[in-house]
Amino acid sequence: MAAIPKALAQAVFLLLLLCSTSALAGRSTLANGYLSVPRIDIDGYGAMELVFRLEFDNEYLLILEEAVETSTGIPNSGVFDPVQQTIDIDEIELPGGEVYSVRLRLLNSQSEFVFAISDAVQLNPNEEPNPQPSTFEPSAEALSLYGQQCSGCHGTSGTGVAGNPSLSACANCSTESILSNYIRDTMPLGQSANCDVACADVLAEYIMGAFNSTNQQVSRETIGFIRTLSDAETLRKAAQQLVGRLPNLDEFRKVSEDSELGMRQAISGMMKEDAFYQRLSEIFNDYLLTDKYHSLNGSEAAIGLLSSDDFPNRRWFDPGKDNRDENYSTVRRATNDGVAREPLALINHVVRNELAFTEILTADYMMMNPFSAKTYGMEGLAFSDPNNANEFLPVKLEGIPHAGILTSPMFLNRYPTTSTNRNRGRARVVFDLFLDTDVLAIEGVRPGNSVDITTPVPTINNPQCSKCHSLIDPIASVFQNWNHKGQYRPVRLSRYGWYADMEPRGFNGEVMPLAGNIDSSVQWLAKQIAADPKFPRAVTRIMVNGLSGKEPLQVPDSASSSRAEIDAYIAERTLLNDIQTRFVNDGFRLQTLVEEIMMSRYWRADGLSADANAIAHAETGSSYLLTPEQLDRKIVSLFGFEWRRSLDNYYKDINSSSTSKLNKTFRQIYGGIDSDSVTTRLKSPNGLMAAMQLRMANELACYAVPRDFWLPAAERKLFLFVDHEMNPYDETGAIDQSIMTRVRENIQYLHTYLLGEELPAQSEELQISEQLFMNSLNRGRQIILANGGEWSAIRLPSDCDVTKDFNGTQLYEKDARDDRLVEDRQYIIRAWMAVVAYLLADFKFLYS
Repeated sequence: MAAIPKALAQAVFLLLLLCSTSALAGRSTLANGYLSVPRIDIDGYGAMELVFRLEFDNEYLLILEEAVETSTGIPNSGVFDPVQQTIDIDEIELPGGEVYSVRLRLLNSQSEFVFAISDAVQLNPNEEPNPQPSTFEPSAEALSLYGQQCSGCHGTSGTGVAGNPSLSACANCSTESILSNYIRDTMPLGQSANCDVACADVLAEYIMGAFNSTNQQVSRETIGFIRTLSDAETLRKAAQQLVGRLPNLDEFRKVSEDSELGMRQAISGMMKEDAFYQRLSEIFNDYLLTDKYHSLNGSEAAIGLLSSDDFPNRRWFDPGKDNRDENYSTVRRATNDGVAREPLALINHVVRNELAFTEILTADYMMMNPFSAKTYGMEGLAFSDPNNANEFLPVKLEGIPHAGILTSPMFLNRYPTTSTNRNRGRARVVFDLFLDTDVLAIEGVRPGNSVDITTPVPTINNPQCSKCHSLIDPIASVFQNWNHKGQYRPVRLSRYGWYADMEPRGFNGEVMPLAGNIDSSVQWLAKQIAADPKFPRAVTRIMVNGLSGKEPLQVPDSASSSRAEIDAYIAERTLLNDIQTRFVNDGFRLQTLVEEIMMSRYWRADGLSADANAIAHAETGSSYLLTPEQLDRKIVSLFGFEWRRSLDNYYKDINSSSTSKLNKTFRQIYGGIDSDSVTTRLKSPNGLMAAMQLRMANELACYAVPRDFWLPAAERKLFLFVDHEMNPYDETGAIDQSIMTRVRENIQYLHTYLLGEELPAQSEELQISEQLFMNSLNRGRQIILANGGEWSAIRLPSDCDVTKDFNGTQLYEKDARDDRLVEDRQYIIRAWMAVVAYLLADFKFLYS
């Protein structure tokens, strides 16, 4: 078949748009990266065969490569839709024997014709797929080495046993060389000398060939059935997720003009805003939980952890009870929070300056704001604004071997130790947060199950105990120079030294060299973790959870899980491994990780194609209940003010507190955390939270609707097409269609503005909202009529009228003409309140 000439290609494209033909059953085939459609009838050209080149770039793309005449004796294979610019292909047979009916949607027609799969239906879902025979043939040496070195932990099929990880799509399986290096340096755990370079190369080749050769195929086939949000919907979701606002016109323009490139540019720009770093702090605090020491939990919760012996100026802000001025409480909180938020400030500093994210562990400094710097006795720092509590600078304390978060006083106090625990709790947290490893899941004998009183040192000599302790104890020993209060106290200078019955300092089976590290062992550990492939996996886990509301899938149990569940894990893990690789290759730049997660089909998921395997996609998507902090920011971005309980007198506590109730009074009630006693966010609303949602919707509508109507039309956020005097009924009681048209336009706009829904004018959702408006209006008109137009029937509730500004100040002088919104003679304002309250209680408003 000859390549398609440019003139013919143009003609084919025009015919795709201008003609439509009926189709009989015909079978197309997909093989070797090409889709062949045997016959499509095109007016003026007759029967033609089309050949598409298949590519994968976050989604399946098909590029039209050839169009040649074919025999009219071949059955027709599909049909064109000139309006939708789609091609419906009746049957496509895949290499494994599966048969699908597929719709292709035209994406681009400039330099070449590019199509995407917009829908696919499997026509033989009950048939067992015909798996392709594996061409990988392991050597006898590989089988022998795997049986000796690996199968005890990972099983003969590589699925993992006794709490050990599966080797399918494992953290180190992105390339064979990475896996080989990891095996050489760390495996088997505690006995890495047993496997040299040659051994590691053989095992890496075997593991990649036997357990990972089909990962990419499984991932493509699973992800290919995910329908994604439109560019506009993705942009809105990204803006509200990252910076708590709606997209601006420039961002919409970028996405409209450059699609994926524009989306990446818009997301990149958002990550330069201060609001992004507020969100980043929330994401990482959900794991670190160091906000336990924020002033919300105690005015000096963090300061009180510091020793006056080490920092005699820790309470510098207190001149004594009798000499405190009116700023005392404010300065005390700013100082405390500067100390408390030091680990989160370090994360923000690393990301804001586009440093390698490994520096959150390897930084040889800590962060201080102008107030906490005085607590630590650091004078003369070059702060841009010495009164800005949100400005942090990197500072090194003399004589302290800083290792980023690992030596932060807040981290060490949040995860303390005892004389019996011996830093094992800290080691467990290090594994969990920075190596994505739950050491408690490793099978073994633990206190409470069995007590070993016969073995001299069970943690070393009893294999049931050493399974865990050979991992935990070397890292626990690394922290020996930091005491239970998080103070730096080198053990070699102490009277008793470190425990002789503990494993020596080390990591991943490597014993730490004492030379040059004896007093700075945590710095040595930080460098080891930063070089470990599980570190980017751990960071990816945190960011996936923060951006999608759920952690990556756990390794399924091969004995009890279905094939679909196993494929779901492999597909997601393979994609995340690819994302991690880009993150690492870009110098551990966190912005790259965020961008890749948000551009993935998992984050942009909006549904599934017909007949997609529901089991494989049970956890697909990134919809979750907005946290109280996110919901508060969403409210402010849409309305311009916080929810402050308007029906309980919106202005009552304006002088004492202007904090939104979602960020203060109701934060924990609405599923938030205090990082102390409540450390896990609620993912689904309970009865109390559901009641809060309804209350919030009613109160916001009560306050926002009249105030928006009061504004000049050009300044309104909610009512761009109507005003508060537009009555759908004329003087005779008949419907005024011109007014109803504007009512419908505004309802359509409210669905877009508040929920992000781009709905056609005749959609059922809009009709329901319209009916609610009319029902509320008619019911209200009946009440007013029944009460003879009495003031009590036409007056807005006092909390809803527009007589005061945000500070509770009257908007007009006594006895002056009141032209503010106080009355609602036609019940129009209250009917619009009903619509707005209805939308604010909608799933799409309350969930990401």
